[in-house]
Amino acid sequence: MQDRRKDVSYFDTYIDILPKAFDNFPIFYTMDERQWLEGSPFQNQISEKIKDIQADYNMICGEVPEFSQFPLKEYSEIRMMVCSRIFGIEIEGVKTDGFVAYADMLNHKRPRQTAWTYTDDREGFIIEALEDIKRGEQVFDSYGKKCNTRFLLNYGFINLDNDANEFPLNITIDDEDKLFDQKEKMLAKSYIKRTFRVQVNFEEPIMHKFISFLRFCEFDEAPALLYEIKSQYEQKYKGRQDDSDDMDGNGRSFQADDIPCISRRNERRVFEKIKLHCEYALQQYPHTLEDDYAILAGDNPPHSKLSFNQRNMVLFRSGEKEILVFLVTFSDYVLKLLSMKFKDGKK
Repeated sequence: MQDRRKDVSYFDTYIDILPKAFDNFPIFYTMDERQWLEGSPFQNQISEKIKDIQADYNMICGEVPEFSQFPLKEYSEIRMMVCSRIFGIEIEGVKTDGFVAYADMLNHKRPRQTAWTYTDDREGFIIEALEDIKRGEQVFDSYGKKCNTRFLLNYGFINLDNDANEFPLNITIDDEDKLFDQKEKMLAKSYIKRTFRVQVNFEEPIMHKFISFLRFCEFDEAPALLYEIKSQYEQKYKGRQDDSDDMDGNGRSFQADDIPCISRRNERRVFEKIKLHCEYALQQYPHTLEDDYAILAGDNPPHSKLSFNQRNMVLFRSGEKEILVFLVTFSDYVLKLLSMKFKDGKK
C-alpha cells in the first residue's frame, strides 16, 4: 500500500500485474449476493472474517496512527491478495514468506502436477514438473487438499468435484440426558460441545472422531460401561503428553474421540441423531439440492444468466447439501441394517 502511493517504486513492475478487482472474494459480496447463501453456515464464516480483518486494522491504527491513511477497504483487499498469493519458504534456515512473480499465477489442480521450493544453492524459487507437460498446455500448482469453504473464502473460487468438501455440524450432550452429569464430569471441559467438519468419506479421521463422540453423547445404558470405556481410553493413551489444562491422570484429556461400537442400540441412536442433524441443516436452505442442480443445468457459460459470484455460490451451497444428503441416505441404510433380524428371530 505504501509503494502503490510512490511516484516510482522498485516494485512497480510487480504491483502493476497484481489484481485490481476483488469482488470475487466473499467478504466483498453485496448483501443481495449473500442472499444466495441463505441457510448456509458459511455466512457466519464470512462475517467472522470481516470482523477479524476490522479488528486487526483497528489494532494497527491504534499502535501506528499514521496507518489510518490507508482505507479499511483497501487494507481488506490487500489482505485477501496476500493470503491468496503468498508462499511460505525457507531461506538459509530462516522460515519466511514471499511473493513470487509468475509462480503466483498458476491455477490449482489436484493431484499436484508440479512441486515448488526455495533452494539456497540456486538462490531462487524453483518449480519442478512432476509429470510430462506438453508445450502450450497450462501449468498447474496444487493449493493443497482443502474444502471449498477455504477455497472460496481465501482464494475467491470454487474447486469443482472437490473430494475434500466439509460441512460443520455442532454436536453436544443433550441437557435432558439422564447421564448428563456423569458425561460432563468425564469429558474435559473444553470438549463438552464440539463442531465436526463432516465429509462423505468415512475413512477420514474426522469422521471416526465424529461417530465416536456421538456414541458417547447418545449412550443411555449402564453408567458403569461409560467408566469402563474411559478407563480403556486412558490405558490406550497412557504416558502420552497433552498441552491441555484439563488432562486426565495419564497426561491426556478424555475427548471421547476413539470409542468403538458399543451396542446395536447405541449405534441406532447415533445414526438417528446424524440423520436428525442433517435433515435440520437441509431445512435451513430455501432451495433443495435438486433446485440447485436445475439452476446450474440451465446456466450455459459463456452466455450465463448467473454472474460469476452467483454461480460460485450455487456450486458452493450444492456442495454442502451433497454432504448432508449423503449422510441422511447413509444413515437410512445403516438403520435398515440395524433393524434386520437373524434367522432365530433376534434383532
